[in-house]
Amino acid sequence: MDMSGVDYDLVIVGCGAAGTASALAAAEQAKEQNENLTIAILERAPFEQRGGNTRWTAAYMRMENIDKPADGIVEDMVTFSDSFMDRAYAETLRDEAGETLRWVESKGVDFDFLPTMFLTASKPRLLPVGGGRAIIDALTLRARALGVEIIYETTAWDLTLDGDGAINGIKVRMAEGTSIVLKTNAVILGAGGFQGNKEMMAQYIGRDAHKIPPVSDGGLFNKGEAIRMALNIGAAGKGQFDAFHAETVDPRSKREEAGVMLFPYAILVNKQGKRFTDEGVTTIDEQYEEVARKIFYECEDHIAYMITDQKIYNIPNYEEALQTDIPAIVGETIEDIANQIGVNAENLKHTIDEFNAACPTGEFIYNRVDGLATTGLALNKSNWSIPINEGPFIAYPIICCNVFTNGGLATDLNGRVLTGDEVAIPGLYAVGETSGVYYGKYPGGTSVLRCLVFGRRAGHDAIRYIGEKEKSYQ
Repeated sequence: MDMSGVDYDLVIVGCGAAGTASALAAAEQAKEQNENLTIAILERAPFEQRGGNTRWTAAYMRMENIDKPADGIVEDMVTFSDSFMDRAYAETLRDEAGETLRWVESKGVDFDFLPTMFLTASKPRLLPVGGGRAIIDALTLRARALGVEIIYETTAWDLTLDGDGAINGIKVRMAEGTSIVLKTNAVILGAGGFQGNKEMMAQYIGRDAHKIPPVSDGGLFNKGEAIRMALNIGAAGKGQFDAFHAETVDPRSKREEAGVMLFPYAILVNKQGKRFTDEGVTTIDEQYEEVARKIFYECEDHIAYMITDQKIYNIPNYEEALQTDIPAIVGETIEDIANQIGVNAENLKHTIDEFNAACPTGEFIYNRVDGLATTGLALNKSNWSIPINEGPFIAYPIICCNVFTNGGLATDLNGRVLTGDEVAIPGLYAVGETSGVYYGKYPGGTSVLRCLVFGRRAGHDAIRYIGEKEKSYQ
């Protein structure tokens, strides 16, 4: 085989955190080994929208500080998945998180403990200053300086194999609709999940899944081709395909991640004006996903309403927990609020009166579990139970949105895509949300972190693979 007959030695699909980390790590490794390799990133979006989900996220990271992950990160990841996640994966994330973030920091990204939308939290969240976009901008700048080419408005849609079953090309559709085959020695798939594909959402998530909007416009570019093209050549799937990371957002807002995270200090009602969940069961970071799922799966028209009063504005930093840019719905009376949101007024009035009567006396402490629980209700509230009795009254509509899908490709710890027999497909890698790891409850603050850690590992291993392949044909 003529190894010089390739268009690119390595092709990365996707320009998010995982893809850019892979590309930069690969380029650095090649330079360190004095290898003159050609590397390209294929990005479906135009330049001004590049970066997939990463571009729009605040990029919370489950870290005590830049060098140390939060305590119990391995146990949390395994336990939340009902033990379906590989412990070795979680341990690798723990062991390499600090080193990887220092690497990202060295490229010009600062990290700090900035305000988040979680007024209560069970674990710390470290953030990149400037959010996920800062990561994309820094890593792509360094990658391009090392010769990595970024080709925008191109969609990878199929893979080609040589006679031995190794990757030797990728089919790409250009902006004008024509398709070409790029010859390559290795491909890293980092194109996100499938939340932007209504057909795949229906196939895996089920009825009405098309009504679950992506948390940001970046998710609309994640249409699942990277997953499908690998499955079509024998790759195994992994991660919970019928689940996704859910978030509570304001459906009126068009901005990214318009989160509504104040409901632990309020009540949530359905269109019948009745409560359907314990709004204060635990810290907000550990309960919002379950609440979002209940809204989608249990509430009529997949919508709920947060109801509260003027006391909400006494909570320090309450604005951080309202990422929506649309003002609250305000009414002088409960009946007025009910009419504005289309909820049964009599039921809502009864729900609030009953709730108020069940609220305890005691000290309200907004920033930790305070034990102020209702008593005597069919569905009690565990914490932050204070009467709703100081008008004007306030409402926010809330729906469930899709942050990312859980189903993806099976990989080893270097990102090599595995078959159902757990054999690596030569030259094929998957990183980020294209690789499946999550089951059950999402361990918050691990998604972007794993994109960076395992993207970097895949980039290094791809250069190793290409080098060994070259030697075998000399």
